[in-house]
Amino acid sequence: MSIKIWGTALLLAGTISSASAAALPTLDGKWQCQSPEANTENEKSWVIYDFSEQGMVKSQEWIQYKKQRKTQLEYNLFVDYRFTQKGDDYVLKPVKLSREIIADPLNIDPFNAEQRRDLTGYRIFFKPTIVSRNKANFEMWYHITPDHHFTMQCEQQAS
Repeated sequence: MSIKIWGTALLLAGTISSASAAALPTLDGKWQCQSPEANTENEKSWVIYDFSEQGMVKSQEWIQYKKQRKTQLEYNLFVDYRFTQKGDDYVLKPVKLSREIIADPLNIDPFNAEQRRDLTGYRIFFKPTIVSRNKANFEMWYHITPDHHFTMQCEQQAS
């Protein structure tokens, strides 16, 4: 289960990036995102990205795994990213990571030292598509799996 948790944490924690407030002014502020692939009867999640003018993105990710209607693992993951532009793409690089375990009845411990090292070593690429004034889709992929793209459906939150 820890490999799946790591993959989901990467998927959700890294869901957003941006080049700069000047390059992407419509992304300023907070966006709440969900991946249609990651929300099922046994897995629920969302992530909030907060874009700043200083080239930083703060994220809060919530994930819950269930089996037979019982919570197996539930946690919040908080990641601060530095974001830059690389060609036509934008890149997120984690610079700070913390977590809060809400429920772990099976003592899975998804945030041991090895998992934290893996999380801080990844890069997320993304291309935002503005759908309407407060809605966007973020097409994303990880540097370790560049051919596997996924889309986060996002809605801008009121300030």
